[in-house]
Amino acid sequence: MNEEKKKTTGEPDFEKLAATTAPGKFNKIITIILTAICIVLAAFIIYRMMTTESSTQLSAPVADNAIAAVNVSAEPATIKDFSKISRLNGEVTRSGAAIAIYPEITTTGTVTEILVEKGDTVNAGDIVAYIDPSRPGASYKASPVTAKASGIVNDIPVTIGQTVSASQAVVTIVGTSDLVVEASIPEKFLGTIAEGMSATMEAVAYPGREYTGVLTYIAPTVDTASRTSDIEIRFIGDTSGLKEGMYIRLNLETEHIANALTVPESALDTYLGNDIVYLADGDTAIRTIVTTGSTNGVDTVITSGLNEGDMVITAGNVTDGTAINVVNQEN
Repeated sequence: MNEEKKKTTGEPDFEKLAATTAPGKFNKIITIILTAICIVLAAFIIYRMMTTESSTQLSAPVADNAIAAVNVSAEPATIKDFSKISRLNGEVTRSGAAIAIYPEITTTGTVTEILVEKGDTVNAGDIVAYIDPSRPGASYKASPVTAKASGIVNDIPVTIGQTVSASQAVVTIVGTSDLVVEASIPEKFLGTIAEGMSATMEAVAYPGREYTGVLTYIAPTVDTASRTSDIEIRFIGDTSGLKEGMYIRLNLETEHIANALTVPESALDTYLGNDIVYLADGDTAIRTIVTTGSTNGVDTVITSGLNEGDMVITAGNVTDGTAINVVNQEN
């Protein structure tokens, strides 16, 4: 009965096959058949899993197509006076050259007395020293040395007993003119400064105390070694506490533009070689090409591309069309 059934169904007669086949060969055939079945089942399972996942993705609800907004900071483009500052080091001195005082003798003489010390204030006509111009064996004759101008003694290049001639200075004084600051400015800034520009200064001895002044002199030459030119700043107003030789930190206004349209320097970026800013247009960032002028490290002058009040993004990673949320807008 079983044999007839196997014949009619076409199923392999494993018993007969086992009886007519060597045991090792039979086992190998069975292994091949089972491996094939496993491969087919694995492929079927993988296919079903992929089909199910694809179906799930297609049937999943679609999001609102909303992209998370980027938090940004924004400030308005503002019209104000723009200043560019150059920071230099200088030294307090007095305007005018030093004045040398010479003895009024015809040949030579001996310094017999010095009546002043460094730092003393003298007036024109004051006697500062005495010279004995007499020859050996002749009677002593004191010859006074008088100041030709008022000022402060800054050098005494002779000593008592020294022989001097009519061409040798006995005392040097500096005028009691106003205090000034002398400094050197790099050559590259010469095109941006002019006499009359304002300056603020701070003495190392008085941190936090601000002095003001005005640029009164620019040297007509450039030092070929340092590539700098000498300038002079005259103090305006209070100079209390200042002394000659003091070290000064100088802030010189090298450029001033009245009623300039400015934006914070942090708002500026570049795109394809152009200067740009991103405007906060409602809840969207809009890329805008601008033309820039001077910058002072804080603000930048905008000469075209913006209007007063336009909100420029100063912080936040955005590009053209980015959805934004302005979190600290300043009006």
